[in-house]
Amino acid sequence: MKKSYQGFIYGALLAIGVLLGYWISSGSIIQSKQNYASEEKISEVISFVLDNYVDSVDHEQMVQNAIIGMLEKLDPHSVYISKEEFDAVNDPLMGEFEGIGIQFRIERDSIVVINPIPNGPSEKKGIRPGDRIVRVDGENVAGIGIENEDVLRLLKGEKGTKVIVGIYRRGVSGITDYEITRDVIPLNSLDAAFLLDSKNAYIKLNSFSATTYEEFRTAVLNLREKGAQNLILDLRDNGGGFLSAAVDIADDFLPNNQTIVYTEGVHRKKKNYKSRGKGLWEDGKVVILVNEFSASASEILAGAIQDNDRGFVVGRRTFGKGLVQEQIDLRDGSAMRITVARYYTPSGRCIQRPYDNGAEEYYLDFYKTLMLDDSAAYEYNNAKNDSLIYKTLSGRTVYGGGGIIPDSVVMKDFILSTEIRTELFGSGKLFQEVFNFVDNNRTELRQKYPNVQIFMAAFTVPSSLYNSITSGMKSEISLSDSRSINHFIKANVAREMFSYEAYYRVTASDDEVIKTALYLLR
Repeated sequence: MKKSYQGFIYGALLAIGVLLGYWISSGSIIQSKQNYASEEKISEVISFVLDNYVDSVDHEQMVQNAIIGMLEKLDPHSVYISKEEFDAVNDPLMGEFEGIGIQFRIERDSIVVINPIPNGPSEKKGIRPGDRIVRVDGENVAGIGIENEDVLRLLKGEKGTKVIVGIYRRGVSGITDYEITRDVIPLNSLDAAFLLDSKNAYIKLNSFSATTYEEFRTAVLNLREKGAQNLILDLRDNGGGFLSAAVDIADDFLPNNQTIVYTEGVHRKKKNYKSRGKGLWEDGKVVILVNEFSASASEILAGAIQDNDRGFVVGRRTFGKGLVQEQIDLRDGSAMRITVARYYTPSGRCIQRPYDNGAEEYYLDFYKTLMLDDSAAYEYNNAKNDSLIYKTLSGRTVYGGGGIIPDSVVMKDFILSTEIRTELFGSGKLFQEVFNFVDNNRTELRQKYPNVQIFMAAFTVPSSLYNSITSGMKSEISLSDSRSINHFIKANVAREMFSYEAYYRVTASDDEVIKTALYLLR
């Protein structure tokens, strides 16, 4: 048994060869002699622990821990993905998964359907917003402490397989069973695309997946038909994804043969990505919106627009991730993402934040920036490293060394004090009360406000809903605060009734970053 396990260890070490000095070429792995002793040492340590440790040891977990330890010592973005986590991590990047097609959340220990995916298998069967899933294949799932991961395990599955869900619906006695055939379900990376006024369009991207460019292209063509001349592209809270998606979108803004980004590493030759011309938005103005959670591919796109003097970047300093990862799938269903290169904006900037003190300090330093008071936060967002000066295409000065600094810094998206925002959103009370309000009045609301346009024009937040949300708040609420709170309540009612796009349609008129973008466009 010990011998066979050593064989397993050697197999695992071969699979992570790029960490131990292997060169992978044409599907073969050539082991360098100088690393053989190091591999034997690792195998020897694991074998000794398995045979001698005071408590029993999980073999596979020990190997995983060894891999995790090796990777996290390289940089903060090289990571191991277990086979249990694989689908959850990769599905959003692939832009689709296989399942029954619902957006859900757990409310009061019940699975509540927020919205069925349009044209998905659940919608086609008649599943509605507000439905409670109380049984899955005859098994009770209500009131048992079910978690999101459990719901995904029960409802996801291969295309063509069937699952029977028992639905409780308000106004209908008993539980109704629906047999649903699983199918391929799209995961949209585009949350919203609409006109702010007669000529200014708005697009919100939440990630850069395999389907992002096609989603973006479809939205742009539609907005063009409606008369859009200028575009505000919102990348706030967009943590990135595929570099290729960011490059394709940047290409639509830039004339022929302009540098979008280039990548380079010790084992990766310099690769230059350039625009190919005939883009969808070469002749229209553009503003990119960013914040502290805009990272990776978002920063590549923002950097390309800024360095080529193609448009404005507005918001707050971005995260500062300038490393490129490559995913290697391992034979047991797990994977690892390894940093293989750095990326550089057209002016030559690498905007990666320092990580010399390890991953823990790297993320801790980032979270500290989120806790700064207003004056310190303003100073951080405008801080420039004079030793890392670069020039844009027209000769403007830009800076490297830690994120993209916007052309126009806007410290707050919405005018609300930090204390009130924390109370309003931190407890989850707003979302809970809004859900209860919509859930209890869904039929009446749908009849009165059949579409977003009518809702935006006619809906007023009932005082009872406002009071249920603000009662118990310790912060003093001014008249201006009250107006903003009502605005957020209305936006969340719109999201609960219609979609995320409805939410952004409502919030846009009160969003200080969007207001600044519109000012610059005018």
